[in-house]
Order: sequence, then structure tokens, then C-alpha cells
Amino acid sequence: MYYNSFSGYLKKRFGEKVFRVCLDAGFTCPNRDGTCGVQGCAYCAPGSSWNNRWEGFPLHDQVRLGKEAIRRRYGAKRFIAYFQAFTNTHAPAGLLKDIYDSVLCGDREFVGLAIGTRPDCIDREKLALIESYREHGLEVWVEYGLQTSNNCTLELINRGHTAEDFSSAVLLTKEYDILVSAHIIIGLPGEHREENLKTARFVAGLPIDGIKIHNLNIVEGTRIAEMYKSGSVNPLALEEFSYRVVDFLEHMDPRVVVDRLVAETPASILIEPKWSLNKQAVLRAINLEFEKRASFQGKHFSRNERAGLRFTQDGEPG
Repeated sequence: MYYNSFSGYLKKRFGEKVFRVCLDAGFTCPNRDGTCGVQGCAYCAPGSSWNNRWEGFPLHDQVRLGKEAIRRRYGAKRFIAYFQAFTNTHAPAGLLKDIYDSVLCGDREFVGLAIGTRPDCIDREKLALIESYREHGLEVWVEYGLQTSNNCTLELINRGHTAEDFSSAVLLTKEYDILVSAHIIIGLPGEHREENLKTARFVAGLPIDGIKIHNLNIVEGTRIAEMYKSGSVNPLALEEFSYRVVDFLEHMDPRVVVDRLVAETPASILIEPKWSLNKQAVLRAINLEFEKRASFQGKHFSRNERAGLRFTQDGEPG
């Protein structure tokens, strides 16, 4: 394996395969409800940050049905509760506790909690709450969307925060016993290989524990789709995307887990690139690029850039 996969980490950590149960707790987004904006990110489809498969389902039904589907397909016995849709810390801490507890309390099949959110939607009270689930024996992750370290691009895609907001959120979170994952997008408008490398170096200089890499998917109903139709945005070819992914991972600490390498969008709303619908083909292309270079994750990473990375919560390296 050319990179440190999240699935491999989980198997080593727990002694068996562990799968995420993806949940929609009914949160909105501060970049949509007027807190910091109303239009949302330029690449995000109206009304959803996900595929709406749980719309109208109570959380307890989402948990039950999600587990059943994963058990049938993989025979899984242990799970991570993944609050995925929209911004899952966008509420007062007391309400967050009620929501998280409704899923986690009394359910011994859950071994982890993962929370997707924004770097401008976190504070010490919320972090203390999230950390408290460690007392229940859960491994705890917070995932922050960065997308790029280029503030001009962040403004262009209407993220509503800066790269400095992201780094501040990561450093604050690492004051707690919480693992941190970063989300980035390769192929954003106007960004070439050098911009992706700058983002890689920026992220590598922070104490993150995981990374999710997405290609830019052009989705119906988004401003990115309008830019594509006007000719101002062009999706990357698979070969170029694979090249940039390997560039990026060569700069990551080899102990950082790689959680995702391709964006997954329903075919019904995906305009381009169609190659993203074939996840296995994308992973093969990335592996082939590693092979062609005789390369690996961390080839260009300098440990002097970041000392004292604590990867797993029990103190063992990943």
C-alpha cells in the first residue's frame, strides 16, 4: 500500500473491520442560514450537502437501517457514528449533547464518533462536550472542511472562512483529546499543481491525524455548474487528478490516515467528471501513479515541520 488508509488503520486499531453509519441529524449550515452567509459554497447543491437518503427519517431509524445495510454487505459488528450532513456543531452545546446522546448512549456497537463541521463553528464548550465521549470508550474525530489554503479561492467558492480560521480551529481542537481530519478539494477554479502543493504544505504543517481528498465534482444546481457551462471551470482529467493526489500525499506525514481519495456524487445530479462514478478505477489510477514514481505517502514530508504528532488516542502510532 502506497498510503496509510483509514480502513487499514481501523482494522489495526480495533482488530476487525469497522464501518461508519452516516447520519443526518437535521443540522443546517452557517453559510446558508445567514450566520455567515446565505448562498452556501459554490460547489454545494441547494438543499443538501449529501444525497438526502435519510431525509425524513428519525435518527434512531437511520442508525437501525444503516447498521442493517452494513451488516448485510460486510458482516460488520462494530461501527462509528458519523454525523455527516451539513455542519454538525451548528447548535448550542446542550442541544448537541442531546443529539449525540440519542445515538450513542447505551449502544455498545459504536466504538467511535465522527463529526463533520466547519472551522468557524467550534468553541471550547463544544470541544469539551465532544471530548467527553472518550469517557464512554469511544474514539473521537472532528472533521474540518478546508478545501484549499488559498484565501482568494476560498472567497471565490464562498466558503465563508479563511485558511487562518482553519489552522486556529485545528490547534484549538488539539488541546483536547480529539483526532482531527482535514477535507481538501483538488481541481478548484484557477488552482493548478502549485496551488495544490501549497495546500499540502500548509496542512502538513498542522497537527492533523487524517485527510480526506476530493476531486471537484460539478453538480447540477450549483454555481460551479454555472461556471462550467459558461466555460470558466473545467474538470480535471483522471490522469491529472491522480498526479496531483500523489503530489499531495508525498507531502503528508506517513502517520496521517487517508480517509478518502475521490468525491462520490449520485449519478443523477453529477455533470462532470464521470470518471468519479467509478471509485475503484480512480484508486487504481492513483496507485499506478505512485508505482510509476516509485513513491509513497510522506516521501517529501519533513518531520521537523511538525513535532509531536499524536496519532492514535491510545498513544500508538498508526
